[in-house]
Amino acid sequence: MEQNRDFYNRGWWLLVAVILCVSAMSLVPSVKVFGLTTERVDILSALRPFDDESSAVEVEYVADFEHLESELAQLEAEEQDSLAAEPEASLRWIVEQSVAPEREILLSERVKPAASSHFVPIEDYDTAQITRYDRFIGKLIDGQDVRVAFLGDSYVEGDILTVDLREKLQSIFGGRGVGFVPCAIPFEILRTSVRRSVSGWTAYSLMNSGSIPANYRDKFFLSGYLAAGHRGSTARWESTDVKPHLDSCTRARVFITSRDTSNIRLTINDTLSHTFGLSGADYVRELYVEAPIKSLKMTVESGNVLCYGASLEGGRGVTIDNMSIRGNSGYSIFGSGVAVNRQMDRLVGYDLVVLEFGLNAMQPGQRDFSKYESKLRDMIAYVKRSFPDAAILVLGVSDRCVKGEGGWRSMNSVEIMTPFQRRAAEASGVTFWEMGKVVMSYGGIKEFVRNGWAAGDYIHLNFKGGARIAEALADAMCQSAYDMLVEREGRVIDMVYPLELSPKDVYPLRREPELDVTIPLIMPTK
Repeated sequence: MEQNRDFYNRGWWLLVAVILCVSAMSLVPSVKVFGLTTERVDILSALRPFDDESSAVEVEYVADFEHLESELAQLEAEEQDSLAAEPEASLRWIVEQSVAPEREILLSERVKPAASSHFVPIEDYDTAQITRYDRFIGKLIDGQDVRVAFLGDSYVEGDILTVDLREKLQSIFGGRGVGFVPCAIPFEILRTSVRRSVSGWTAYSLMNSGSIPANYRDKFFLSGYLAAGHRGSTARWESTDVKPHLDSCTRARVFITSRDTSNIRLTINDTLSHTFGLSGADYVRELYVEAPIKSLKMTVESGNVLCYGASLEGGRGVTIDNMSIRGNSGYSIFGSGVAVNRQMDRLVGYDLVVLEFGLNAMQPGQRDFSKYESKLRDMIAYVKRSFPDAAILVLGVSDRCVKGEGGWRSMNSVEIMTPFQRRAAEASGVTFWEMGKVVMSYGGIKEFVRNGWAAGDYIHLNFKGGARIAEALADAMCQSAYDMLVEREGRVIDMVYPLELSPKDVYPLRREPELDVTIPLIMPTK
């Protein structure tokens, strides 16, 4: 009996010894022996959770224009079918209707940018008599609602650059709010221009195609993110006061697809709520709210929905949607559904689409980017088909450095990549802005890092650096507005002030020909 107890105890000690031995082996790194590389032992590998982000198979999206055209033809056929009794695309909840005040008439001197050594003009390669970019600038001048989709990579992630561009344009041309903000995304982003909190959603990214269910693959918007929710899923967006025109909004939109019947509750400012009952429809709908809005919360009370995000807006004027996708070379555009893009465009109406890409396509030592130029042309064509009324602005790449034995050295990205981007814009008949020229006017990315305007990776800007680029881009747009206003006014600036009116009530010496008005003049005294 005593011997059995000793054998039993020895068995436990043997088990403990084996566990300790294997655990110690797991600490030994993989090594190379006689040309062969050993693998590190991981006894817990079967117990580890499946990681979608790390295990996803990345694919390089390509433009499939044949599928695009068939998808558009099907969409247009469905829209022309008068027998199809489809639910309305916009469901409205008007708490307090906002009436945007009429903006004062702009004069050329109001928008003329200050002289600067960092000024770079926008190049318009559209050959039409009145280009899409002309129409965009004309709407800015006339005080109409103007919406910009700013597509980019991690260079503008977190609203870098766009937060200052938005503020500058809204201060001149009107408008409020941060614009479009995604629902749930697979990772956290530091963004000071809006607060977002989500719960109960499964987030998908076009950059992680392996994790996307087959029935969702044609449901992506150009923003690149999609969130699937069910009963109990919530999302909350709240404005901030980091910029003067962000802190208060008068309208909000939530963009969703609900294939089945569902109920969605929206709550504004954590107080007043309204529930939308949705019948099933396989296309994008918006839940539209008008009220003084500081925060907006969405709760799925029943059903299964796909949510793209929400937009916080206000007044009449400019809305800029930051749609950055980390690690994107721009090819994810081809992964978005052109029907979804068209549906979103009909809901909000994009006037300008900005393409900020290229740095992720750069490789040290590479000097020929003909293939990227060809893909950029395809990207422009894809955007044109998705947003047929929008102008397109291609941004040239910024300066970038790589670390070598002698320290950080420039990849000459501006010198090498920019001509390929400009040729793609010219061949496609769209506009181009040489962003890299602005960066180089400050001394390049090394000088940005030295000034505390860029990260230590010598690639990414911070908010201080983004503000410099935003100011230059806003000045380029304002210069276009100035030139158009000068043409309308008939001279640079030669105004007459009626004696009985205050200086702000000015009249140009010459009006537009079609206007039949009496122009007061100051007569010289004898």
